[in-house]
Amino acid sequence: MLQNNFNNIYTKTNNDNFNLIVMVKLYSKNPILLLPIICILVVSGCSTSIKQIGKANMLSNRNIDSNREYIHLKSYAGSSKKEIKKAKCTTIDEAINKTVKSVPGGEFLTNVNFYLVDGKYYMVEGDVWGRKVVEFRGFKLGDTVQWKTLTGTKKGTISGMIDSNYCMVKEEGAGKSVKKKYDKITKVDY
Repeated sequence: MLQNNFNNIYTKTNNDNFNLIVMVKLYSKNPILLLPIICILVVSGCSTSIKQIGKANMLSNRNIDSNREYIHLKSYAGSSKKEIKKAKCTTIDEAINKTVKSVPGGEFLTNVNFYLVDGKYYMVEGDVWGRKVVEFRGFKLGDTVQWKTLTGTKKGTISGMIDSNYCMVKEEGAGKSVKKKYDKITKVDY
């Protein structure tokens, strides 16, 4: 049956160039044949190409104070699948800054790898070193904050800084810490 459909379509086109319309007509008569092609197109469209383009032992876009004691803050920053897919830095400097600033208190990188993502974006992966976080985005450890919920507001104390978007807040009365966006919390002054 497939051969008959193929022959009918081929003879109607009168040339060797099969265009998309002809292929759609062929597969519309046999929809089960269209499924593998759709799967291939979806999978190939979702893939991200990553190519390593360089390495460095230590790297920073900032001045480093040789008298200051730095601590290791995070390993392999910038290497998660989520971070790779979000890589939209058009310069290596921008990628370095994004990776360093993704960790509160970050100052420089060690064990650095440079990548080219999808042939046009840069990504940097490495261990982030810096100073112990005292303050970040106007918040510091121990600050009392509040946030809105469906039933009103809740209060808590900042117990940790995760990255440039989130912190851990220990809820009052609950005794548990929850992950909160900096944009969703407000500092409370007593």
